[in-house]
Amino acid sequence: MLKLVDEHFEEAFTVALMAMMTFLIGIQIFMRYVMGASLSWSEELARYLFIWMTYTGVAYAIRKNAHIRVTMFADLLPAQGQIYLRILTHAIFAAFVCYAMYQGWFLIEKTFRFGQKSASLGMPMAFVYLAPFTGFVMVLVRLAQSIFCAVRNSPEREMQ
Repeated sequence: MLKLVDEHFEEAFTVALMAMMTFLIGIQIFMRYVMGASLSWSEELARYLFIWMTYTGVAYAIRKNAHIRVTMFADLLPAQGQIYLRILTHAIFAAFVCYAMYQGWFLIEKTFRFGQKSASLGMPMAFVYLAPFTGFVMVLVRLAQSIFCAVRNSPEREMQ
């Protein structure tokens, strides 16, 4: 069960968010053009689902090793040097993620404290601001896994 969660959590979560977003947009189109009356809240909820989907997608891209990168310099290095460079880039990315989470937590806390609500749904905006924080927690987990695999120096076990 844990292997299934490890391999497919971000993928399943992102697909579920995309399905909900697509369904909402489809309902909105139907209501607007067939029924002649639109829903006031569906566009806002679809936007918030898209935000959550984006941040979980970052973790999914880490899991699949699918981020855009320039490998010209890394390809010139020997295999061991490429492993060290991969560990360094993951560590720098992890440092950025930790900083973003640190700053994001203050924003979430402030939004909860002031009680800011969304316009149409009336839900606390802190739940929307929680998306980057949650996504970056998942990114840290995936970066730690990648670093662990690189340290073990087993390319066949690296996350692909």
